Amino acid sequence: MILCSDIAGWMESLLKPGLLSLPLLGHDWLRQTSRDPQAWARAVAAIAPVRICEPLFPSLAFQSDTAVISLGEMTVLATQGSAINVTTDHHPFAQLMLPYRGWGVFHVERQRFENPVGDSVLFLPPAPMTLENNITCGVALNMNPAILIETALTMAGPEGLPPERLNVFQRPQLLRLHDPNCGHLINGIYAQLLTLHHLCAPPGSDPSALRLDDVLVRMIVLLLVPELQRMDPLPDTPMASLAAKAKLESLVDWIETHLENPISLSELENQVHWSRRSLQYAFRDAYGCSPMQWVRRRRLHRAMQRLTNPQPGDNVASIGRSFGFPSPVAFSREFRRQYDCTPSSVFHA
Repeated sequence: MILCSDIAGWMESLLKPGLLSLPLLGHDWLRQTSRDPQAWARAVAAIAPVRICEPLFPSLAFQSDTAVISLGEMTVLATQGSAINVTTDHHPFAQLMLPYRGWGVFHVERQRFENPVGDSVLFLPPAPMTLENNITCGVALNMNPAILIETALTMAGPEGLPPERLNVFQRPQLLRLHDPNCGHLINGIYAQLLTLHHLCAPPGSDPSALRLDDVLVRMIVLLLVPELQRMDPLPDTPMASLAAKAKLESLVDWIETHLENPISLSELENQVHWSRRSLQYAFRDAYGCSPMQWVRRRRLHRAMQRLTNPQPGDNVASIGRSFGFPSPVAFSREFRRQYDCTPSSVFHA
């Protein structure tokens, strides 16, 4: 028999921030603390309209921390706290539920899904659901399902997708870490959320320059439509024709004029109407790197020019931010990797 005192001690140990790697909640300016279930329901109302929210252990004091951040086409919700029973009404968002501690049992569209940490993540379409967990500790990625469909079609390119494959974005699906099509992507999503956490400090930082929303949306699409993960050689690559070469040169010119703006891989695919595979092969054939590696090279080249001839008010960090490096540490690391010297040494030369 489990006593309330045992549960209280167990909950207290799990809720110590030092034991958690949950993103966003470590930033005071983002974190909102709720002392009762209804306050927590109000904190997440913009993402999931909660109709019922009850503590699993009513005799214990309730506490929950929540952080919500808008990231381009996506809203990221991180929350940890007391165990709850939740029922939501219909809402417009598709969601990817990523557990960080404990387990959760979801009921949606007459189906039951267990989503324990270390085993799976759960994709949910826009639909009412109920949730019971033994601790609230996870991240929900929320997006319009139309963005998922649009991105999937962009990644597929002219080869297209059968219309019935797009139905996958309207069905709940448990995605398991041990699935060879899923594991590396799920781990990648967790890693991107850690990057997001670091980019959100100090207060007022803007992580949008890296277009992490597009990165995360694309990873979700690859989880749900695994055939898009294929990167086997195409029988006829885009570089085989003069017209394709001209199209690639035009895209490179477009990149050059937009280096100071956020650039996503989906935007590049849209510019030339090539599939994910075609664009990757075109850049590797022409430049020996991926499209986003090319973007990074050109940004570093432009940053080198600016460091050599700074404008009034420039400093190393501001120059890095101007060319898509919101983190000074990442800017210095990538710059040193390409030029074998630091941005500061060039700036102060």
